Amino acid sequence: MGEPGNDPPPADRLDIDRLQASLQTRAFGRSLRYAPSTASTNADALAYLQEVTDAAAPHGTVVLTDCQTAGRGRRGRTWHSPPQGNLYMSVIVVPEPGAKRVGPWLSWIPLFSALAAAACLVSCTGLGVSVKWPNDLLIGDRKVGGILCEQTTTAGKTLAVVIGIGLNINAASDSFPEELRAGVTTLAVEAGRQLDRVTILTDLLLRLEERMDRLFHDGPSGMINEFTRRCSTLGKTVRVSLEENGIVQGIAESIGPDGCLCLRVTSDPSPTLPHRLLEVRSGEVIHLRG
Repeated sequence: MGEPGNDPPPADRLDIDRLQASLQTRAFGRSLRYAPSTASTNADALAYLQEVTDAAAPHGTVVLTDCQTAGRGRRGRTWHSPPQGNLYMSVIVVPEPGAKRVGPWLSWIPLFSALAAAACLVSCTGLGVSVKWPNDLLIGDRKVGGILCEQTTTAGKTLAVVIGIGLNINAASDSFPEELRAGVTTLAVEAGRQLDRVTILTDLLLRLEERMDRLFHDGPSGMINEFTRRCSTLGKTVRVSLEENGIVQGIAESIGPDGCLCLRVTSDPSPTLPHRLLEVRSGEVIHLRG
């Protein structure tokens, strides 16, 4: 699962024994697949799901590493994953048979995963962390983490979702490529101290499990207001690159009932979009200054 040549030094590796002893979850992290280095935790989780049957559907299984050599981001991008004390993991979520109306809630998984991660980082560090719609984690206007969710089925045809989370914890600024440094940061840089990754990961898994349980059993309504308060995109002028309508500019007004971004269009890139409310479900969103 790993590539030994890219393994982080032993002193920088996660203390897996302490992590497992610290867990407060019912399912998340109770089954753990760890390697010091791997290509992509999401790819590993998706491959694992093709090996298991319905009876062994591994809800809450965590695939965890200290370094990714081919980390994946949204919209086919690469997630740069330096081996210097960050967190890279994927959590397998398999809704229980009794979960209510699973289908309509799937679009909320990335947003509430980001909400769980933001709440965790605020609690563990005291820093101000917001969510850029749909699921990037920001401190100010710099990215400190991101989420990539991928839906699949097990070999036994059970629905499953892989929640991939990358968090910049203790890496130095110069561990990122020069072209990325202006737009990224780490918790250690912002806090002025090194952070305990086991403490952060233990808290994150608990918050993530709680929100996924609430989503699948009660629906999203109880968490939408919390996401709205945490979302720094709302109220901003943004530019969105859409596959069908090209580049659209407008004001992000609200979050729709399925988690979409409701955009009041102020540009007029085509006759079909004259200053109207546009529901954005997929697109690259850029916060504009001023």
